[in-house]
Amino acid sequence: MKEIKKKSLRGKILKAMILLIVLTMVVLGVNIILRMVGMMKEIHNGNESLGSQISSITSETMENEITAHMQDIATGQANTADAEFAKFRDTVELLASDAEYLYANSDSYGRYMVNPPDPAKNGELSLHMTYSANTNINDSAIIDEAGLLGNARQTLLDAHAGNKAMAACYYATESGLFIEADYSSAAKCDENGNPLNYEASERPWYIGTKEAKKTYFTNIVRESTGKRVGMMCGSPIYYDDQFMGVACAGMYLDDLDEMVSSTEIGENGIAAIINNEGKLLFSSDTAGVLTVTDENANTDMRGDTNPGFAGMVSEAVAGNTGVRNFTLNDVKYYAAFAPMKTVGWTFIVMLPESEVFSTTNALLTEVNNENDELEITLTKYILRMLYSLVIIGIIAAVVVFIGAGHMATSIVRPMNKLTNKVLEIKGDNLDFAWDEKTDDETQDLAESFESMTKRMKEYIQEVTQITAEKERIGAELSIATKIQEAMLPNVFPPFPDRNEFDIYATMTPAKEVGGDFFDFFFMDKNHLVVVIADVSGKGVPAAMFMMLTKTMIQNRALMGGTPSEILEFVNNQVCARNEADMFVTVWLAILDVTTGDVIATNAGHEYPAIKKAGGKYEYLKDKHGLPIGAMEGIKYKNYEFKMEPGDAFFVYTDGVTEATNEKEEFWGMDNALAALNKNDYETPQETLAGVQVEITEYMGDAMQFDDITQLCLLYKG
Repeated sequence: MKEIKKKSLRGKILKAMILLIVLTMVVLGVNIILRMVGMMKEIHNGNESLGSQISSITSETMENEITAHMQDIATGQANTADAEFAKFRDTVELLASDAEYLYANSDSYGRYMVNPPDPAKNGELSLHMTYSANTNINDSAIIDEAGLLGNARQTLLDAHAGNKAMAACYYATESGLFIEADYSSAAKCDENGNPLNYEASERPWYIGTKEAKKTYFTNIVRESTGKRVGMMCGSPIYYDDQFMGVACAGMYLDDLDEMVSSTEIGENGIAAIINNEGKLLFSSDTAGVLTVTDENANTDMRGDTNPGFAGMVSEAVAGNTGVRNFTLNDVKYYAAFAPMKTVGWTFIVMLPESEVFSTTNALLTEVNNENDELEITLTKYILRMLYSLVIIGIIAAVVVFIGAGHMATSIVRPMNKLTNKVLEIKGDNLDFAWDEKTDDETQDLAESFESMTKRMKEYIQEVTQITAEKERIGAELSIATKIQEAMLPNVFPPFPDRNEFDIYATMTPAKEVGGDFFDFFFMDKNHLVVVIADVSGKGVPAAMFMMLTKTMIQNRALMGGTPSEILEFVNNQVCARNEADMFVTVWLAILDVTTGDVIATNAGHEYPAIKKAGGKYEYLKDKHGLPIGAMEGIKYKNYEFKMEPGDAFFVYTDGVTEATNEKEEFWGMDNALAALNKNDYETPQETLAGVQVEITEYMGDAMQFDDITQLCLLYKG
């Protein structure tokens, strides 16, 4: 009986110990699991709050940056187009001013009769005169007025030739005279070649200008084929407060249409132009809500049933500048607009809201992915803890209560601390630091969360900075490129009334802007100044130094003097303010177009190549001085050579001879000379095109590292 009691007591004690351990482990396990589930809930809620905050901050930043960029695009394009309209208006007003001067000083001029239209001259620029059917062409006053206006023949031809967008320019008088410069002589004649009568006073441009009593732009007119769009600009002619007629010109709007079509604004952005009546003129949209059709081209969009869109159009027509958002055909848009003050039109760019916030959506996707990974990590951690509890339970059965209690404490304490730190992350507070050394999964989880919050902060800052900087640099480089292009002569032939020579030049920058430049201008009636130069360095600094040097050379040359005197003056001026220690090589020559005599000087530039009539190009190895900006007080030496009819010279920058191929080998002076003599080119333009082809073939797929500038002059005598 005693042995049975002893075994029974041992069993009871064993059962009690096992029960105590099991209960302890169950309580401990449930406590840990509840705490971990609570922590997961708090982390999940914290992540959702954090995502909302990031969305708010990033969305606002993206909206501000992109809408500012849209406004810059709209304003820049509007200003560019407005400048062209202003130039065209000024040309027409100049024509009117010349006619008024003729009327006011008729006794000082002879009489020059303009011929009727000649169908044989169709397709070439010519001047011709037609009449109204009500005009008595035998009336002496009519004949006298026609002869007086004939003195403006060259003004009309030059105005047309100087503007590539011009369709025609003309004078129309109250007496029924119509003098026109254009390329369509045949259209003014019947099938037998006899001139047709033209009732100018019945045309909208004549009536509109006469009623306005000031310069007047017509609405746009589309050709019957629908391929070209144009408009007319008229300016009234007065003599002693009496209305005498209208000076007018027609302008093709191909460049404006191309500007709208080529404006880049996102992947699905739209560029458009509306007139002062709220009607759509041009649009880059080819199959959407703003496609130009016969219906919307004649509809005032201020009356659109969509109040947001109609309100934006009303503000634009009022001449305002701004950014608005609205929903159009179930798509949310942002729109920026800016006025073209000369004609009263407005340039508009529109971008879907989805593209405005595309960067924000990408960031939120990444944040959500991070959150998903964190929750997966937590789930794995809970499973690991459950397995650990089973093992701990087995071990606890051996080591009893102390080990179990100690283990529970060591697990719960850092988990509570991690939960509290996670709860502190709210709103703008993304700071998280973990200083607990547990050497287990809790520490791994805490360090992972700390790394994630740090990457979030860095990513938000980087997105904001990179977006702003990219848009700023892009806008500045675009403006700098246009400014530099406008600084260099870009109309050829540059002097259409001078037959003594032919000249052509090109500049291809290695970057958006370059440091090379060329220039040519008359310092007086018979002396042509030719300049080519290469500024040290590349990019925006070189371009700014280039514009400064070009302006100083031209201003000093117009004061007179020899090439050496001009460069000595410019060198001293540059050295006095050259804090950036930049320099520029210059070759400058003055050609007497009546004799062919050339005086030149070289400030560290490449050798010029000279060709005699019927001969080959050869280098003229002139003596070099130091580049401009290298040292103050330098003296330069002039040298002379004479050009006979048929002679030519070719000057260039080192970007030509130092063009490299894929093996990083220079093209060299010998190849340049061989390219010049490869063919018997007839014009400077053909010469430069031939040399450029040789350079391009030599370079292959290699990158252009330096600006490539060329200039060629053919002396005709």
